[in-house]
Amino acid sequence: MKEKYNGIIHIVYDGMWGSCGKGKFCGELALNPKLNIQVCVNNNAPNAGHSFVFDDGRKIITKHIPIGFVNKHIPYLVIGESAVIDYDRLVYEIETYKYLLDGRKIYIADTAAVILDKHKQEEIDSIKSGSTFSGAGAALVDKIMRKNSLVCNDERFLKLEKDGFIKIVNSKTFFPMIYNALSPFDGSENILVELSQGDALGLNNSANYPNTTSRDCSPAQALKDIHATDLSSHVRKYCVFRPYPIRINNNSKAGYIYTGDFEGAKEISWEEVCKRCNLSSEDVKILEHTTVTKRLRRVSEFSIKQFAEMLLDTRPDECFLNFAEYINGDIIDMTDKEAKEVQRKFRNCSDLSSKSEEKLTEISIKNYAIENILGYIKDIETYFNDLLGYNVVNITKIGTGAKLSQTIERKNVAQIADVRHAIKSINPFDFADKQNVPSLEL
Repeated sequence: MKEKYNGIIHIVYDGMWGSCGKGKFCGELALNPKLNIQVCVNNNAPNAGHSFVFDDGRKIITKHIPIGFVNKHIPYLVIGESAVIDYDRLVYEIETYKYLLDGRKIYIADTAAVILDKHKQEEIDSIKSGSTFSGAGAALVDKIMRKNSLVCNDERFLKLEKDGFIKIVNSKTFFPMIYNALSPFDGSENILVELSQGDALGLNNSANYPNTTSRDCSPAQALKDIHATDLSSHVRKYCVFRPYPIRINNNSKAGYIYTGDFEGAKEISWEEVCKRCNLSSEDVKILEHTTVTKRLRRVSEFSIKQFAEMLLDTRPDECFLNFAEYINGDIIDMTDKEAKEVQRKFRNCSDLSSKSEEKLTEISIKNYAIENILGYIKDIETYFNDLLGYNVVNITKIGTGAKLSQTIERKNVAQIADVRHAIKSINPFDFADKQNVPSLEL
């Protein structure tokens, strides 16, 4: 028996205001055999949804079950003690995705809060800042006020356990069992922690308060929630971000409620984004409706202030750039294999000589799109590394679409120095206000 935990805790979080596509990358990491994930855990509430799309088009949307369950070989799917659970939504997910669960139980912490109908109404009646009105905040208030709205005291959850769908556990024993290598664990299990919403929406973020969510959304909080604050040396953090950040719509169930600014960045329209990247605004607007409210998201230029403060606070090991098609629409849906083939053909003149002019043009356009993305990455890494004084931005994956394979591994495409210098047509970072960045205390 080993004396202590020696696995890796992989934490995926959103570096902005949410909806950066964490679900896509959580699923990708869970399915990566090299990572050998054995435990997937979240502390989500139904005010945020995670989406994952298989290459065959199947779309998975969960608010409670960890999205890592898309890997059928991961035995432990955990909803932790800081979660806020809507019973009906949980049952819906268990029923809808039973073919993926394949008999696996969901382990739920006994002290997770439970949302009741009254909680949803309380939020509609009282919250006057941005909210999904899912009842999560009101349920947390009841938990804080010791009103006993917990999983361990709810007959519905006890019956769900009796029927074999869930297992109610004491999180103060479950996770230390992993760390201390007690049965049934050997202490080497790798863990995937899926955070909800976005770091900028954290309750204690003074720049956004009161237009925040009901709790903290940082990697530090994630470690606390799984009783692993002493295991920082075992942590690898992945920050997901997008070129144009979003916030939820100002129109809600409770009428018009302003949901907050973008920390100095200018709010723009989706038509402007699409004009820059040459995508159809109608198609993009369909994509940019939230999984929870079903309303069109607001969008802005890149906020240097928000992103820099997030980097200082969270210090990611890797960053995943998602929605790269908003930088250049010609990269949309491109896979890693396709990107490498485009670059190979573009650089191999003899191979191109037999191609038609139309095919040559297509290859050139796609290669330019790749270079355009690499130019953006180079700009953002250089700027923030210089601004903060150390290498804090390390962009390793590029998301080009919703499906699993629509991701480019940066290491597999040419660096700027390897090809002709990228001629940047439209770079979202060029529109950021770089002159009015407040001094950051390092």
